[in-house]
Amino acid sequence: MKKWTFAAIAVLMLLVAAGCGSSGNAPYQDESAVKVAITSDPAAVAGTPLQLTAAIEGLVTEDNLKIDFDIREETEQELPILITSKKKAQGQYEVTHTFDKPGKYVIYIHIYSGDDLHIIKRSTFDVA
Repeated sequence: MKKWTFAAIAVLMLLVAAGCGSSGNAPYQDESAVKVAITSDPAAVAGTPLQLTAAIEGLVTEDNLKIDFDIREETEQELPILITSKKKAQGQYEVTHTFDKPGKYVIYIHIYSGDDLHIIKRSTFDVA
């Protein structure tokens, strides 16, 4: 009887320990609540270096965030360009980029927080 009690306690302790992992402590992030708007300064003209800014709303926390800009031609005939941003202000992340030619582009914003969160938001972007 003691063996069964000891085994049951050991199994129960393992289950409790497994439930206390780091992902259980992270705040829940509703992906649909996250909104991203991309702007440029100056206006988007091919051959001109631009400051692209992603304004991100709806995040539960901005702790330990990494924001990547994934820039692609709309036709996706060329390889994407991946640039890690720098924080400009609360909810604003920026990169510098020069578009080679005019056209329509797709910019995916990858939002990472540790191993627990990866959200991708898609925007279209016109370059004159």
